[in-house]
Amino acid sequence: MRRIYPCVVYFDKDTEKEIVELQKTLFKITGSKSSLVEWRPHFTIGNAPTLDNESLKNLEVKLNSFAKTQSPFEVEIGDFMFVDNWGGSKLFNCEPYLVAIKVRINPELLSFVERLSAPLKKFDMDYNNIVFPYSPHITLAFKDMDKLGFEKAKKFLKNVNFAKKIKINSFYLLVGPEDLNGKFEECMKFDFGE
Repeated sequence: MRRIYPCVVYFDKDTEKEIVELQKTLFKITGSKSSLVEWRPHFTIGNAPTLDNESLKNLEVKLNSFAKTQSPFEVEIGDFMFVDNWGGSKLFNCEPYLVAIKVRINPELLSFVERLSAPLKKFDMDYNNIVFPYSPHITLAFKDMDKLGFEKAKKFLKNVNFAKKIKINSFYLLVGPEDLNGKFEECMKFDFGE
């Protein structure tokens, strides 16, 4: 069976906890819970190839080799973005509203994402979630948030300050649910360096 396998970055426990608290608050305000139940807080760094088991083993070898050549780097996250025409809404057959924390692009992150795209390009892509110019973000609410909830989120987050610097020293390959509606699970972790 073929499934999609997005590449993502996760956060240290304290940062993840802060993001989850924001998601929980937005759930209370907007009623949107998809971010809480379908994904661990993350940001996407590579397209999601569609793979069978044999292709997955092949990709694992390529990503292990790639990860061993990488060095840790830092990125800043902060400020919020509000999207009322999220492109993924057609694929997921859901509301077009998305609220997220911005990931500030720096040369190290952009270079990393561009280099990671090389091993991924060798596989089928049914869902290209990385487009250039690259616009990384950490989703707080999406899919099940209607326009009223979207407006409430904007009003609430106008008074919230969120900014952090995070270290990236690994990335993950996730496996998507069969029908794209459900929880994305960790499949493999790739640590940088030797």
